[in-house]
Amino acid sequence: MKSEEIRASFLKFYSDRGHAVVASDSLVPENDPSLLFTGAGMNQFKAMFLGIGDASYTRAVTSQKCIRMPDLENVGVTACHHTFFEMLGNFSFGDYFKEEAIAWAWEFLREVLHIPADRLAVTVYEEDDEAYRLWNEKIGVPADRIFRYGESENFWPANAPSQGPNGVCGPCSEIFYDWGAESSSVGPVEVSGPANDGGRYWEIGNLVFTQFDRKEGGKLEPLPSKNIDTGWGLERLTAVIQGKRTNFESDLFWPIIAVESEISGVPYGKSPESDVRLRRIADHVRASIFCITDGVVPSNEERGYVLRKVMRRAIRDGWKLGIEDDFLHRLVHVVGEVMQPAYPEVLENEERIARMMRQEERRFRETFARGQIVLDEMIDDLVASGEKVLPGERAFLLYDTHGFPLDLAELALTERGLTLDQAGFEKAMEEQRRRARQHSGFSKDIFAAGPITDLKGKVPASRFNGYENLTSEARILALVQGDSAVERVSSGEEVLVVLDQTPFYAEGGGQVGDRGRIESLDFVLEVADTFRKEDFFLHRCRVVSGTALVGASVSAKVDADTRAATMRNHTATHLLHKALKEVLGDTVDQAGSHVGPDRLRFDFSHDRALQREELHDVERRVNERVFGNCPVTKTEMPFETARESGAVALFGEKYGDSVRVVDVDGWSRELCGGTHVGRVGDIGPFVITSESSVASGVRRIEAVTGWEGVRRFQAWHESLQESAASLRVGEEQVPERISALQEELKKLRSELKAARREAAQGKEADLPSEDIGGVSVVVSKLEGYSAEELRATLDRLKSAKEPVAALLVSPADGQVPVASGVSPAAIRLGLKAGDLVKTAAKVLGGGGGGRPDFAQGSGKDAGKIDEALNAVRERIREALA
Repeated sequence: MKSEEIRASFLKFYSDRGHAVVASDSLVPENDPSLLFTGAGMNQFKAMFLGIGDASYTRAVTSQKCIRMPDLENVGVTACHHTFFEMLGNFSFGDYFKEEAIAWAWEFLREVLHIPADRLAVTVYEEDDEAYRLWNEKIGVPADRIFRYGESENFWPANAPSQGPNGVCGPCSEIFYDWGAESSSVGPVEVSGPANDGGRYWEIGNLVFTQFDRKEGGKLEPLPSKNIDTGWGLERLTAVIQGKRTNFESDLFWPIIAVESEISGVPYGKSPESDVRLRRIADHVRASIFCITDGVVPSNEERGYVLRKVMRRAIRDGWKLGIEDDFLHRLVHVVGEVMQPAYPEVLENEERIARMMRQEERRFRETFARGQIVLDEMIDDLVASGEKVLPGERAFLLYDTHGFPLDLAELALTERGLTLDQAGFEKAMEEQRRRARQHSGFSKDIFAAGPITDLKGKVPASRFNGYENLTSEARILALVQGDSAVERVSSGEEVLVVLDQTPFYAEGGGQVGDRGRIESLDFVLEVADTFRKEDFFLHRCRVVSGTALVGASVSAKVDADTRAATMRNHTATHLLHKALKEVLGDTVDQAGSHVGPDRLRFDFSHDRALQREELHDVERRVNERVFGNCPVTKTEMPFETARESGAVALFGEKYGDSVRVVDVDGWSRELCGGTHVGRVGDIGPFVITSESSVASGVRRIEAVTGWEGVRRFQAWHESLQESAASLRVGEEQVPERISALQEELKKLRSELKAARREAAQGKEADLPSEDIGGVSVVVSKLEGYSAEELRATLDRLKSAKEPVAALLVSPADGQVPVASGVSPAAIRLGLKAGDLVKTAAKVLGGGGGGRPDFAQGSGKDAGKIDEALNAVRERIREALA
């Protein structure tokens, strides 16, 4: 069977048994700050497991995209470790339990995948006699193929009874494929089971029986409704069915590895080292592609940092295989073809994914080159200080921040007679792994119910009526302060308010939440923000007067001015998106946005800064639409109908079955749940205020509209008037006058420089010098010298005396430039200009470096110039001692 057939057969098998087929969730978890990435199939069903979800089904089946990072160092080295993988899963929410879960799992393996019974083994929790009996008596698995283990192996989450985390938990039963006694690395003998198997057993499925609620102190209370959560690794199942001893030889990876071999000229099987690199690239490129597909952009923070790190590991492997040119983007198509049946979005977005990967690879080459410079400086510092070992934390900084391979760093150190603190490096690496495990797993109380979660099932979900209204009569359903629901709050206190219906828009889709007031005859609440959690709209309020009570009838009033300003900016964002596509091409895609009442911010994919003419063109196109004043329509329709109509679905965004389409005269048509103006003329003037870079291949435009646009024009005009008055010219002549003054200033500076140069001729002989070890040493402070003038003075010093070593500083404008020159004879005696500059700059709070004969740098603390000069003299004495 092919991998796509295994995936499809699993979904069909459980669909035939009453399970709703639910699409894979995004790799970027929604409304779950405890996770960087989706790491399990059950993540999207959290509310259902808590018994507070409102899905129409009680049985579900999925094939979920997952990312996990704790085992990053094992990827490619072992047969089965991955960063990106698919988890097949069937779930029951208070419906069926152990008997059906076990029976169906066995039936799927035996009747659908046709795995022989003597190749299967199972484990159960040591206290779970029911699961043991079902496997042994009901299914007929022999007792010698059932293994009992403790909580560290067969309780989920691991160690739940004794150490946590709190929340739903339960015993689990794992299913293993047995490759046979002869396959064990501990010898062709029977072993004690999967816990000590030497590679003989592969876990292919895990059935979790969530039947308890763990409380503080480890107390397990039975859940009122028991759940089933299973996880099956598609990659392992595919390898087993296809008879491959590594996942990488299955059809999920082999076509990718084949293209890698073609690019590199290195066949799979050439050497164990090259095989590890080929396997690792295949894994990492899959992870990178699916992260980008789900909207993650390479950066130095959180998810973007993880993506960048994975990509750079793959790039380094490519270099080791002899690939000199950019290559990751050449693997996008083959990954898309392999995953096409289940994930057509990869090929649909092939061009933009490839473009982003190529940009990141080129950026890494630049970063790597800078890393080489940093390593050289680290080595110079070691030599200068007489140390022989590079500290582990500095080596890790080089590896982690600059992507510099540890083996190359060790080689460079060895060539200089130095070593690396491996233990310190491993300690720093382990600390990073610990952080990765924290972000890849569950927080302590991931399933524990908080005050908002507790409301589910007790009060109805909030109903939003703010598309049509800015005011609404409502009733307070709940008041939340801190970790508790309260019945009343008094004047001056802050509180989260839940209403039965609300006109307040909750933050989402890049648009900020509404502000306003909630009033009754007895109290007034000022709403500072509105956001959404679970199915509730939460109004962040301060009690202005009176005492607010649960159950009170109120009037909810959105601040009309801030809503109107926000709507102007949101509709303008849509127009900006379309205008950018027209000016720059269809490769432009939204990468993020922020829409508030004061301004809008729009991030988009593009590989360079926009020219002034392009910005003006974009601005003109948006304003042309504004002046056209066409209506803005908003229509609810099925997602597929919206896509067929040409509506733009944002890259990496997840949509439901029904969507809202915002249409501006057929010119701009996007899926959007935000609030918008009725006619585009309501936007008023659209003014771009800045354009900048925010990440590799991502640009940002900030703009204002409406009255803020008018104010911006007024401010600019006022500045222009003041400039014209100061320059004593008309407004239209300001640019010309400024250019003339700049030319005049340039000429005067040139004349001043020439005069200084002439005045300085011969004065180097007047600089104080001393003889240290037979070398003429000049270490001085000069006033008003530029870096160029310092260098010229040093050149004259070196030509006038031999041997000579000189270091000069000249403070100006809050900086202290430092320059050093050392003659050839002094270099042969062991002095280097780079060492002298580093010594001075370190005292001055700066840095620098250069060649043995000339180096320069700068510092910030002019108050330590004398200390720095003395440190240089002492350094020279030590070197010549």
